[in-house]
Amino acid sequence: MRVRNWRGAGLILTLVSLARAQLQHPFQLVSPPTTLQQPDSTGPTDWPYRALEWGEVNVISTTDTHGWLLGHQRQEASFSGDWGDLLSFVTRMKEEARRRGVDLLVVDSGDRVDGNGLVDGEPEGHVKGYTALKFFQRMPYDVVTTGNHELYKYPVARSVYENLSKHYGENYVVSNVNITLEEGAESVPIGSRFRKFRTEMGRNVTALGPLFFFKAHAKGTDVQEPKEMIKELWFREAIEEEPSFFLLVGHMSIQKEEDSEWRVIFKAIRSVHPFTPILIFGGHHHIRDCLQEDPRSMSLAAGRYMETIGWMSVSGLESDVEEPLTFSRRYLDQNRNTYSYHAGPGFDTPEGQALSKEMGDVAATFNLTHQFGVAPQSYYLSRHSFKSPKSILRLMTQEVLPLLIQREDRQNVQRMTVLNSGSIRFDIFEGPFTRNDQWIILPFTNNFEYISRVPLSTARKLLAYLNLVGEHGVLPSSTSSVEGQAAAVEHVYRQSLHNSYTTHVATADDEKLTVGYVTIDQCPGEGDDTRHRPIPSVWQPTFVATALPTPTELDYEREELDEEEEIDIIFFDFIQPDILGALNHLEGERKGGPSRRFTDKDVGLYMETLTANTLMQEFASRKWN
Repeated sequence: MRVRNWRGAGLILTLVSLARAQLQHPFQLVSPPTTLQQPDSTGPTDWPYRALEWGEVNVISTTDTHGWLLGHQRQEASFSGDWGDLLSFVTRMKEEARRRGVDLLVVDSGDRVDGNGLVDGEPEGHVKGYTALKFFQRMPYDVVTTGNHELYKYPVARSVYENLSKHYGENYVVSNVNITLEEGAESVPIGSRFRKFRTEMGRNVTALGPLFFFKAHAKGTDVQEPKEMIKELWFREAIEEEPSFFLLVGHMSIQKEEDSEWRVIFKAIRSVHPFTPILIFGGHHHIRDCLQEDPRSMSLAAGRYMETIGWMSVSGLESDVEEPLTFSRRYLDQNRNTYSYHAGPGFDTPEGQALSKEMGDVAATFNLTHQFGVAPQSYYLSRHSFKSPKSILRLMTQEVLPLLIQREDRQNVQRMTVLNSGSIRFDIFEGPFTRNDQWIILPFTNNFEYISRVPLSTARKLLAYLNLVGEHGVLPSSTSSVEGQAAAVEHVYRQSLHNSYTTHVATADDEKLTVGYVTIDQCPGEGDDTRHRPIPSVWQPTFVATALPTPTELDYEREELDEEEEIDIIFFDFIQPDILGALNHLEGERKGGPSRRFTDKDVGLYMETLTANTLMQEFASRKWN
C-alpha cells in the first residue's frame, strides 16, 4: 500500500513540475513523463530550466561511471536513466548537431569498474567488468581513455586492452600507460598515445589521454608521470602541428591537487601554441567541476556513478587569436526528463531501448535483484552526524561490526574494530536490500585483520590520532591500494558536498525544489542544468570505531591496570599501514618508552569467511530478514 502511495505522490509532483517547466519555457516543448526502462527505478519529477547553449563545437562527456550503467534504481529519481537512455540521447543530439551544422563530440575520462553489481557481480568465466564493458562500448565515443581502476588488476587491464581498446581502435587514447603482454617481452601502449582526426564539420583535432601518476597499478602495467611524458619525442611531434583545437581527455582532477598534472601538459602545449583552443575533460574525484586556465580554454569534470552528463560548447574558433572564446558548460542530471527536455519527447531509439532491455536481463542473470532483507529505514553517509541513528557509520559501529566481527576462540579478549569511513561508498535506502546494494556499498574483497596485545592506554588514543593524520591527508593507505585511493576520493567528494551545503544561501524557492547537486565551480554563471536545494552534508571523521571496552570499577581505582590491559585491534587489510604507523607513534609517546614496536608480523587474519563485500549481506540476512 505504501509503495502505491509513493507512486501516486510522485505522479502529482511530476505533473506539477511539468506545468511549471511549461510556464517558464512556453516555446520549449516539455513532454509528459516517459516510461522508465528499468522497472525498479523511481521516476524523475524535476526538469531542466533552460535550453542548452550550442556552439560551433559541442562535447558530451562522462566519467567515473564505475559500472552504474543501469542508473540509480531506487529513491534517486534525478539519476534514474540508464545507459540505453543515454545512447538514445546521444544519437538524437548528434542528429540535432548535423541539423544545426555544428560539431558534437562524445568523450569519457575513465574508471569503469569497481562499485556496482553489473561490474563486480560478473560470474566466473570472465574477468570483472567483462559484460558491463560490452554494454559500455555501444556508446559512439570519439575519445575514450583509461582510469586507475582499470589498472589495479592485471586480468582486468588485459581484458580492457583486448576488448575495449580493440573495439575503439585509435579512439581509445591513453598517452602514458603501457602493458606487458608476455613475460620478458617489451611493454606496449595500452591504447593510442594520441589521436589526430577531422570532425564532421572539417575541424582538425589533436587529442591526448593522460592518466595521473598512478603508483598502485598492477604488475605488468606501467604508468609514466605526465611531467616525464611531455618530454617524449612522440609528444613533441604530436603537438607540433596546430589543430583547430586540442582535446585533452584524461583521468585526473582538473584542480591543483597532488594527483593532477593538467597544468604541466597545458603549459607544454601553450609554449608551442599560445592561443590555440584547449578543451580539457577530467575526472577521478567524482565531483562536478569547471575552471578556465586562460580565456581560450575550459576544463570540465562530470561527476560520478552515472549521476551527471557533462556538456561543453565553444564558439569563436575562427576569431582573432587574441580574442576570448565563448564557452558554456552544463551539468545534466542523468534521467529521462533531462533527455526529453533537450532532445525532444520522442528521443528513444530502437538501439537504446534494446540496450536497456539487455542490461535488465543481465542484471537478472547476475542475480542482482536477490533480496537479503529489508532495511527498516534509510542510512546516509554524509547527511547526518556520524552519531545519528540515520548515519550508516553509526549503523556500522554500533550494530554491524559488534554483531559480526567476533571469534569464538577470542571471546575472552576485548576488541575494537576500526573503519575508514571512506571505504563505505554509498547510502542504504529504506526497503529491499539486494545483492546489487551489497556491491554498491562495499565493493572490495578486503579481509578483516587484527593486531593482538595492544595496550588499552594506547588503543584509547588510536582513533583520535588516525583522524588527526587523516584530516591532514597523509595516510599511507591513500596511495598504496585500490581501497585506500577509493577512500581518499570519497573524502574529497564528501568535502565538495559539505562546501556546497554550508555556503548555500537559502531562498524562498528552496522548499519547492528537490534535493540534488548545487555546484560550486570556478567558471562563470550557473552550471547545473536542473535547480535543486543542496544535499545536506555534515562533517564526518576519516575513521570511526566500535566502542572501547568499558573499564571496570577496579580499573578506575587502579589506573595502572588500565595501562596493562591488552586488547585486539581489528581493521580492513588496506589500512594496515595506517594502523601500524599510528600504534608505533603512540607507543613512542608512552611514559618510560614504548612497550613494543609493531610490524606486519604482528598482523593476523581475524575472520576466515567474512570479507568487506559480504559484510552487509550477512547482516541483512540476520537482522533485516
